[in-house]
Amino acid sequence: MYELLILGTLSSRDMSGYKLGQVLESALVPRRKISNSVMYPLLNRLADAGDIIFMPAETDSRGKRLARITDQGRQHLHEMLLAPVAMDAKRESIYLFKFKGMADEQPAVQQQILNEYKAAVLSDLETYQQVYLHLQNKLKTAPTARVNALQWGIRRLELQIAESETKITWTNQQLARLASTDIDGGKHQHD
Repeated sequence: MYELLILGTLSSRDMSGYKLGQVLESALVPRRKISNSVMYPLLNRLADAGDIIFMPAETDSRGKRLARITDQGRQHLHEMLLAPVAMDAKRESIYLFKFKGMADEQPAVQQQILNEYKAAVLSDLETYQQVYLHLQNKLKTAPTARVNALQWGIRRLELQIAESETKITWTNQQLARLASTDIDGGKHQHD
């Protein structure tokens, strides 16, 4: 999963392992610390696979190295962007990683990823709305001892519904931007 974000990040510029760790930390949902004992073995595996190479930093006299994506790494990134996303706890992070790495993809691939994300969020929204209505009905006949718990369940669902609606609005905006963009303009890989 982390390879997707690292290769997507490196597709726009070379970075040190430290900076890549910061990008990874800020992109995870929920946000969490990534240790060097996770980051550097991952970078070494990507280098061993031929997806990245390490270059000396031109402005650093301490021997700092920057990771750079290779053509093979760009192909691997493309394959990961097209891979289906499981409907599990990592789904949101994986889609955020895909969004980070899809700038060089053809508009059709970008649309595919956005539509798949929208479908997953719509599925969530439908479930949240059904449970919301169920709890609203339960609240009407609930014993006094259950009212507070049901109300907080409803409030939590209101948050989840609002988050889902915001994600759908954002996705629709991105799809509209893609539709209005001249597909011959800009940089697109895999022509």
